[in-house]
This record gives sequence, C-alpha cells and structure tokens, in this order.
Amino acid sequence: MARYSYSKLNTYRTCPLQYRFRYIDKIRVEVAPGVEAFMGSRAHDALEWLYKQVGHGCVPTQEEVVAVYNERWDAERPGDLRIVNEDLDEAAYRDAGQRCLEIYCRRHAPFDEGIVLGLEEGFQVQLENGIVLNGFIDRLMKTEEDIYEVHDYKTSQRLPTPEQARADEQGGWYALAVRRRFPHARAVHLVWHYLRHDEELESERTPEEAEALEQDIVRRVRTIEAAAEFPAHESALCDWCDYFGICPAKGHRLAVDALPPNEYLNEPGVVLVNRLVELRARLKVTGEAMTEEIERVEDALLHYAREHRYTVVVGDDHEASISESEALSLPRKDDPAREPLEAAVRHLGLWDDVSDLSLTKLGKALAEDRLPPAARAELAPFAATETRVTIGLRKKREAEDR
Repeated sequence: MARYSYSKLNTYRTCPLQYRFRYIDKIRVEVAPGVEAFMGSRAHDALEWLYKQVGHGCVPTQEEVVAVYNERWDAERPGDLRIVNEDLDEAAYRDAGQRCLEIYCRRHAPFDEGIVLGLEEGFQVQLENGIVLNGFIDRLMKTEEDIYEVHDYKTSQRLPTPEQARADEQGGWYALAVRRRFPHARAVHLVWHYLRHDEELESERTPEEAEALEQDIVRRVRTIEAAAEFPAHESALCDWCDYFGICPAKGHRLAVDALPPNEYLNEPGVVLVNRLVELRARLKVTGEAMTEEIERVEDALLHYAREHRYTVVVGDDHEASISESEALSLPRKDDPAREPLEAAVRHLGLWDDVSDLSLTKLGKALAEDRLPPAARAELAPFAATETRVTIGLRKKREAEDR
C-alpha cells in the first residue's frame, strides 16, 4: 500500500532530489527548524485550544488565546531556530504570530459559526492501485444541514488571488476527503484564513474536478514510483531546504564561498567554469575552430564534478549545471546492425508506430516498457545503454541582479 500526503507529493514536484533524501533514503539532517513553520505551528496550537474550549461551552478572551500561544512558543522552542530572512529576528516572527491571533479573535468572536466536527482531523482516502492519501484538516465544521466547511489557517506573508485559492490543489484533497466521509453532503466549502491579512478566501470543487484530481494524483504517483533518477530542481525555495548542506547542486557554492578571495579565484572548479564561459562566448562570436579545446575543458569539468559529487559548479558570474542520464542507444544508419533492426521492426508491425523507425520514439517505447513482451524481447538485443552528459551554463542569480 502506497501512502502519500499532500506534502510528500508536492515535495517531488518541488524537487525530486529532496523527495529522495526525505522519503526514499530517509536521511535525517541536524538542522534547526525554520522560524516560519515554527510560528505557524504555535498559532495552530492556540487556535486548536480555542475551539476545544468553545466545544466545552467556554469562550476564551483574546488575551487568553495569545497567552496560550506564548506558552507553547516557550515550551516547544528548540535550541535554535533557522531564520533565512536576515532583516527579521525571532522576536519579529513571534510578534507576527501574536498579531495573527489578535486579528482572528477580533473578527470571529464568539466563535459560533457552526458545529465543530473535528480539530486537526486526520483523514485517509483510498484510490486505485492501493494508493492512500493521508492528511489533516485544521478545523472541520458543519454550518447547515448537509453543508460542511474545511477551515485552514495560513500565517504566510503572501496573499493569493481568489483564482489562485480556487486552483489550490490541497483544497481539492480536503474536498475529496470530506465527500468520501459524508457522501450526502450538498456542498463542501473550503475556507482559507490568511491571518496576517484578515482575509478569508472561500472556494468549492465540483465532482468533475474531484475526479480529475484523483486521476492526476494516480498518474503522479505512478511517475514517482517508476522514477530511476531524482534530479535537484533549484528554486527560491532552496534556502529553506533541510538538505541544502548536502545537496550536490549547492555543495560547490558552499565550498568556494568559504574561501578567501585569492584562493577562490584559483579554485579548480571556478577556473574551469570561467574558462568554459570564455571559450563558448568566443566560439559564438568568432566561430573559431576550438571544438577540441572546449571538449577538453568539459571533460575536465565533468571529472571534477564526479570526483566531488557536484551537479552544479560555480564560476565568477556563471555556473555550470552537469547532468548525466542513462538512455537506450539503437543502431544508426551507418551501423551494420541497422538493417536487421529495420527488418525486426517491420516484422513486428511497428514501422508506422515509430514514424519510419524514429530512433527516439522506438528507444522511448522500449525504455518505458510500452511494447508487447514478444516485441520487447526481439528488439532488446539491438539496444545498448549509454550515459549522456549535458553541461549547461547559466548566469548566477547574483550576477543577474548586478
């Protein structure tokens, strides 16, 4: 049985390598929790406590809710908190969480909008092929007969548009879970509370959208489970990643950033990237015949990256992205094995399917196991596995900002 949470599935979309580190290799790294997540968790704690009191017939004051927040902050605070935004400190985040609760209490007291069915309510949704979706709902409510509401608290600084909230995939998971639990529901309202902004964004999902979401989740799970490679996807979210320190896309940058300027300029990876940038620029402008020299520099850069297990090597203003992948290679037209391959393809009735023997299409069909077993067995001897290397150059973000 394959169990997936929204966070787990979204991790693969954000960065397959992070997914591998966390869910396949199960690597545990000693990093301090991020202050944003810590603050959000403590605000959730306080709101959960609030609605538990309401369920017992008590209506806490704003001051009492804030006091619980601060008590939980002190009780749960780890030895250190990771703060990426250098313009803010822990006190600023703590104050921001407190303001979120004050805003919420002023707006919603006496908190009698409906019947609370669950707080931090866990759910499981069974899909095809043994796929199970797991998750938690911050607050599940019943407001009218057969009308249910999912309330989710957001402490982020970003306020999305109503259209973005309407397209939010996590909301689809919640709607799917509630409709499975309450099939008689006339409507499931999704209410996102953006606490910093005193804004509520409400949306719904149609049954057709729920069905499309199920199919999309199944497709994505199949993609993950069939994946042989888990490349790093670099983005602005990298600064918050627990695996930043061991990521092959970040390792060289960390290593050279720690060097004094004079040593940085002579670091072998930096020298190779700078040289490759120079040669490719000259080739593009002058058209000089320097293919052999470029290949030598690329080979040296590949050897350096493999030796240190880097996938990104940085230079002064550019960085080189090195990717390697396994691919099936089939005989080309000048290969003696080409004629027997063509005969086999015609014999199997696949000629039209692979566009007059497109090597790319045929290789993809073999690699993805989309051919009948008999055809695969007959064609497999013609295929050889080869490693393909790509070295791309891109400007460093800080260089673009200058």
